[in-house]
Amino acid sequence: MDSQEAKSILSIYRSGVDDDDPQFADALAETERNPELRAWVFEQGKSYNEIREKLRAIKAPDGLGEKIVRERPIVFPKPKGTRVWQIAATVAVLAGIAGFFFRDLVKDRGLLSHTRAAAGAATGTAEGSTVTVTGEVLDMACYIAFNLTGPDHAECARTCIKNGLPVGIKAPDGKAYLLIGTSEPLNDQLADYAAKTITVKGVVRQRDGFLMLDQVTLEKL
Repeated sequence: MDSQEAKSILSIYRSGVDDDDPQFADALAETERNPELRAWVFEQGKSYNEIREKLRAIKAPDGLGEKIVRERPIVFPKPKGTRVWQIAATVAVLAGIAGFFFRDLVKDRGLLSHTRAAAGAATGTAEGSTVTVTGEVLDMACYIAFNLTGPDHAECARTCIKNGLPVGIKAPDGKAYLLIGTSEPLNDQLADYAAKTITVKGVVRQRDGFLMLDQVTLEKL
């Protein structure tokens, strides 16, 4: 495995979360032999952790979590030592951030189209290229914050997507993409497909370490 192949695999690696995932084993072994690659992984992880910590540090208004649980019951997982209302408040904040992120992306779409192709080298797919991806529909908030996917999380993901949380897709190679529609969010069209496998086509983008598919069209539901 060379450095470029390792970067392609490790572009979605999350330190402390994916350490025992066998799909990253060979690429992580390569980082032990390659100081430049090791430095690149460190910077990727630093960027990911900074973004996640900023999201988690935002304080939700008092009582918002209880209100969400009371008015929009969602079957949330119960991590050890974490109360349900705390998770609900986190998800509520992420929903608001997702709205701002979408508007910002639409505003900057012209700028993104001129981003250097080198930014896509780490993903194994050139920045700005159109690709077709088949994979699982994700609720990106719960995936990023709690690594939740699959049939056991389907009902929660469906509810979160319907309520406006960012929707994504996870390909068989482990890459997860935030999905951005041509002119509006795809939540209404994809909520009922949470945790199911679909096929989409879109333009590869990358921002702050996160992969996106822009101008998405739904190829197969």
